[in-house]
This record gives sequence, structure tokens and C-alpha cells, in this order.
Amino acid sequence: MLINTGGQYTSMYTTMARYSLVAAVSIFFSALFSNLAFAQGPEYELQGIKPGVYVVSAGGYNSMFVVTQEGVVVVDAPPAIGDKISAAVSEVTDRPITHLIYSHAHKDHIGAANLTENVAIIAHNETARVLNERNDPGRPVPDVNFTREMNLQIGDQVLQLLYPGPYHQQGNIFVYLPEHKVLMAVDHVAPSGVPWKHLSNTPDVPALIESIDQALALDFDVFVPGHGQTGTKQDVMVQQQYVADLRENAMAAINEVNFTEVTRGINGSNAMTEAYFNALTKSCADKIDSEWQGKLEGVGVWTDEHCEKMIISTRVD
Repeated sequence: MLINTGGQYTSMYTTMARYSLVAAVSIFFSALFSNLAFAQGPEYELQGIKPGVYVVSAGGYNSMFVVTQEGVVVVDAPPAIGDKISAAVSEVTDRPITHLIYSHAHKDHIGAANLTENVAIIAHNETARVLNERNDPGRPVPDVNFTREMNLQIGDQVLQLLYPGPYHQQGNIFVYLPEHKVLMAVDHVAPSGVPWKHLSNTPDVPALIESIDQALALDFDVFVPGHGQTGTKQDVMVQQQYVADLRENAMAAINEVNFTEVTRGINGSNAMTEAYFNALTKSCADKIDSEWQGKLEGVGVWTDEHCEKMIISTRVD
């Protein structure tokens, strides 16, 4: 190849030298990216939390599985993890996946359930009802369901499935391993961080508060959330205090903020309502941010949403 330089052509040697430079650069970057790919390893993280109990994480989502003498029990099948669950299981055992437990019906946590074949799927009655309505091939309807609680003895392992009320969705459950002192609660509380938007998008704030109390009544030392890092019972206790402070400051805002003062000069019922709730929310959020800043990740990000959700609940529940 010849390189035009203002009507002149470089010599073959110059051209070859430039090609050598390009080749060297290409080799360098190829080696760099190959090393990076090698360093990254699998597209998931596998964490052993207790003997025979593992958490698989990918794309911000968690799944848990328990190895028993009869096979492997998996909790949730998020699309973000997908077929990586099978790959993770094969790292620690050659036993087949025999059971799949749904934590609740939301597709971001069970939307890859169809990738796990020939398994018994277990869920709460409400989850079965929702999935019957959705008719989603990615979320097969469960084979077995229950109402309040279900004790599973599979091989040498015991799993307790408990319904604590609709803290996130009708039919959301706790998966508790009493012998291992492990509790998995998906879309519930977040170790080291604040709850997700709108208090974990709860449809029922009193149910969320009660579910935290129910969780703390169990004997566990490892807490597995649906997203992020695992935690401990102490993490759940911190969340309990955060939510209690939200409620206390929501009630204080309702008692302290004067509707007439904060809506003076505003016309229209909707605009007045919005101004009033904005004032209530600000009163609550300022106190929460002041008290919790630096204690939990995300303080100040969703505080307004948490306070508004708690204020509305305090007024109507």
C-alpha cells in the first residue's frame, strides 16, 4: 500500500514501518483486552454463604440455591442471571436442579424460569393467581402453592416458606433455612443502603413495617436480598430503625406543617394539595437526611419518595 503525502509517495520501508507500528499497537490492545476478559472471569459471581448454600449474582440481581441429597433447590430465576444459574450450580455439584421457588411474581426476578426444565415450581397462592392472569411463557405457573407457610424437607435440607404479608407484592414470601440461619427476602430491605424507591415500591406500608418485625423474629445471621450484597440480622435492625424514623418524622410533619400557611396565594385544589404535600415531605426529608446521612448508602436520593409514601400511609392507614 502507498501513502499519499502531498503528491509524493513514501518509500516501501516507511510504509512497512508504519504497518509494524499499527501491528504492534493492535497486538498490545488485543493482549490488554484478552487479559481484562480473563481477569473478569465468569459473567456472574458465586458466593458460598453456608455449607451447601450459595448465592449467584449478576446484573444487580441475586438468586440462591441449596444443594441437597436429592438435587438442587433454586430460589428465583432473574433474566439478568438467566442460564448462568445452571452454570453456577455445575461449579459445585453434578446434581440436577429439582425445585424452583418463586419469591414473588415480578418478571425481573423470575422471568427466566422457563430456562429451568423438569423442575417442580413452588410459590404462594397469590403468585400463582397473578401468573395465571399474565400467561407469560417465561414465568410458568407454579406446580405447588400454599397460603400461609410451607415446610419443605428435600433430602437432608429443610426450607421454610413464609408469607409475611404484601410488603412488596401480594404473594411475596420469605425463604428461611433454619438449620443454616439464612433468610432470603427479595425486594424487602437493602443491607447497608436505604430501601428502593417508594419504600421498596410497597403497596402496603403497614405490611412492610410488620414484615420487618416478622423477619427479626426469626433466628438468622445471613440475610440474602434480591439485589446487592448479602447482610446480617444487624442490617435488618438498622432498616427497622430507618423506617421507624420515617414514620416518626412523617407524623411530626403532619402535626407541624400548617396547611393555610403553605398554601397561601395558591389557587386550585390540586395545586394547593401539591404545595401542602411538598411542605410535608420537605419537613420529613430534611430531618431524615440530617440524621441518616453517611449511615446508609442512598440517603438523600429517595428520601423524598420515602417520606411522601410514609406521610400518605400515616394519614390513611
